[in-house]
Amino acid sequence: MTNDLIAMLKTLKKRWPNPGAMEIGNPYQNLVGVLLSARTRDEQVLKLMPGFFKAFPTPEKLAAAPVDKIESKINTIGMFRQKAKNLKSMATDVVEKFGGEIPQTMEKLVSLAGVGRKTASVVLVASFNTPAIAVDTHVHRVTNRLGWVKAKTPEKTEEALLKIIPDKSKKTVNQVFVKHGRYLCIRKPRCWACPVADQCAFKEKNLEPPKNAEAILEDIERRETILEALREQAV
Repeated sequence: MTNDLIAMLKTLKKRWPNPGAMEIGNPYQNLVGVLLSARTRDEQVLKLMPGFFKAFPTPEKLAAAPVDKIESKINTIGMFRQKAKNLKSMATDVVEKFGGEIPQTMEKLVSLAGVGRKTASVVLVASFNTPAIAVDTHVHRVTNRLGWVKAKTPEKTEEALLKIIPDKSKKTVNQVFVKHGRYLCIRKPRCWACPVADQCAFKEKNLEPPKNAEAILEDIERRETILEALREQAV
C-alpha cells in the first residue's frame, strides 16, 4: 500500500507543484502567516503581509506592540481582534520563553497562543524540514475519500496518516491535498479532472465533465497564478 500512496502523491505533486500558500519567509513569518490564515482566504492574508511585516519585522517588535496597532494591520480579515491578541501573546512567549526564536518542536509550538497541531505541523514542515502532517478539512476529506484512512475527525486522520506515510513524503501530503480539496475534491467532487480518480475508493464519482469544464480549469489556473504571485511578494 505504501508504494501506491507514494505514487499517488507524486502524481498529485505534478498537478499541484506550487508550495503551500503560507510557506513563506523565515519561521516567524511562516508562523504568523499560518495563524492569520485560519478560516480566512489565503489571498486576503498574503495581501496584508508586506504591511504587517514592515510594522512588526520581528517577534520582539510584535510583542511590544499595542493590540490595537496589531488589529489595524489585520482588520481586513475575519476574527482580526482575536487573532491580534493571539499574535501578541505568541510573540511575547517566543521572546520571554524561547529567546526570540520560534521553537522547533511540536510540544513547544503548541504551547504558544493560537497554535494547534495543524498550525505547528505546517511550521515544522515548511520552516524546519521536520516530518509532520497538517490535517485541515481538505486533507481530512480527500484522504478519507481516497480510502487511505477511515477516520471521523481531522485529529484521527492525522494520527492514521502519520503511521502510513513515510517521513520523506509527509511534507507533500498537506501541500497537495489542500489544493486538491480546494479546487477538485470539493463537496461535489470534480472527478472528471482528477489525475488519480481511477485509484480512488470514493463510490459517488462525478466523472462527467460539465459544459463549462474548460472555464473551471482556466479559473483554477488563474487563481493559482495569483496566489503564487502574492506568496512571492508577501515577505
